[in-house]
Amino acid sequence: MENKKISLKDGLYKQNIVFMSGLVIAPAIACATTLMKSLAVCLVFSLVSFFTIMLCRAVPRKIAYTLRVIIYSLAASALYIPTILLAKAIFGMDIITAAGVYLPVLVTNSLILSKAETRFYGEPFGDMVMDCAVFIAGFDIACIFTGAVRELFAKSTIGGAYINMPFTIPALETTFGGFLFIGVCAGIFRGIYNYRKEQLLNDERDEEDDLLEYAEDMGEFLTGKKHSEPEKIKIYKASKNKKREEPENILDMSFNDNSSVLDEFAAIVAEGAEIIAEEKTEDEEAEEKTEDITEEAASDEEKEEPENDEEDTE
Repeated sequence: MENKKISLKDGLYKQNIVFMSGLVIAPAIACATTLMKSLAVCLVFSLVSFFTIMLCRAVPRKIAYTLRVIIYSLAASALYIPTILLAKAIFGMDIITAAGVYLPVLVTNSLILSKAETRFYGEPFGDMVMDCAVFIAGFDIACIFTGAVRELFAKSTIGGAYINMPFTIPALETTFGGFLFIGVCAGIFRGIYNYRKEQLLNDERDEEDDLLEYAEDMGEFLTGKKHSEPEKIKIYKASKNKKREEPENILDMSFNDNSSVLDEFAAIVAEGAEIIAEEKTEDEEAEEKTEDITEEAASDEEKEEPENDEEDTE
């Protein structure tokens, strides 16, 4: 598999496994009803998922996928035992019991069985560690946020500490309420992401328009004359070619009182002028060839006319 540069934004929000992908929403819906229960879920999920993915990277890819998945599940189950004992020591038996079956289910979560194969194991080890940690952090943030908000609005408490709320929504503590809450959060999350993405696309379009306008204006300023529309386009194309060849160039610099920028742009205008001159030269050569052909044809006609006159005389 071809390695690609990882983006840490993916795990946090672009491919968040709760709000964007919906891969591990059951524990967040059923267990994340209070802050403490959310923290317990995050602890188990984080430790089991991270160390299982690290260990199972050593599993040979030659083994059939079905057998690899079984190995992943067995490894996660083995890691779950010390993890749950640690969680009981930190949060107490009541919190772990209240979480029910959703903690053991984490040994077969999609991050281990799906993302490990489709994403993590195609990356270099260092990138994989960072990428995996960020995806886990994305789940933890979503789960903690869900538990804290649901506890606040359902019980007027956070972590057991009372907070005087003007109103409460007890239904948020139920599974149905959690499902609605996750759905609303996912919709808002996706809406913000899509809006931001559209804004970036618009900014890129504006930047392209500004670059064309700047190329035109600077071309006129440096050459001291107005260019025709085709010439402006050629100057613009020359600047775009220079941007591709030299990523860190004047197009990324500040143009205020920068003589080096003017020098660089003068070179771009000169390149555009060369293109124009070459095309003009080609056109002139074509015209000269056309004139030569016309002259040759005229001379041939003149030579033929006397011959025709002699034939008429005979």
